[in-house]
Amino acid sequence: MQDESVNEDGCTAPIAALIFDMDGLLVDSETASAEALRKFLADYDRTFEPEAVERTLGRRLPEAIAAIAELYQMPAPIAELIARYDAMRLQALRGTVTAMIGAADLLRWARDQGLKVALATSSFRTHADVSLAEAGLAGLFDVEVTGDEVAAGKPAPDLFLLAAERLGVAPAACVVIEDAPAGLEAAARAGMRRIWVPNAHTRHLVPPVSVQATLVSLQDAMPWLESQSVARSQSAP
Repeated sequence: MQDESVNEDGCTAPIAALIFDMDGLLVDSETASAEALRKFLADYDRTFEPEAVERTLGRRLPEAIAAIAELYQMPAPIAELIARYDAMRLQALRGTVTAMIGAADLLRWARDQGLKVALATSSFRTHADVSLAEAGLAGLFDVEVTGDEVAAGKPAPDLFLLAAERLGVAPAACVVIEDAPAGLEAAARAGMRRIWVPNAHTRHLVPPVSVQATLVSLQDAMPWLESQSVARSQSAP
């Protein structure tokens, strides 16, 4: 597969910005989300299965719940299901979210190197605000884009393209850091380079697109970016 970050002249655009997913990448919120989903399904007399979590990874709440409703053949109106899970997940996040190892360090390092940083999360604004505040990551981004600001969630490229537009950076100069296959596909469709940092919930999955790097943790992103001459090319003289 051709790397979409390569310009027409065959040269790779210098990296000017990093765009981050949030859930499962910057913040450890997947456990709380899974517990909320377990309780949600129980309220409708459905039994939680691991496949249910996979159906929701990286997706906006409306698309995630639509997939769950189809999987479990839930007869309730989709609007009711969305509103109910929305409230249950938000409650589950409070007091439980922590930052992933290396998250704050990587964000501050990127800013120190002169790179622009954006958040592009499928979570709605209310959920993102809670997660970022509890993880101590609020205020570390130049731009924040949430799932309620776009018409189509990942794997559509809308979130990443809106983040790049607000940053004022061309897609080919952006590197997306993701944990979920849907996010990697969205980044590829946006014409951006992709770093995959899988977690315990996504490590066994196969990315649907090629990636420029697969890393064990966010701490490994700094050495990789330095190997791309990011620090030298973007630092102030």
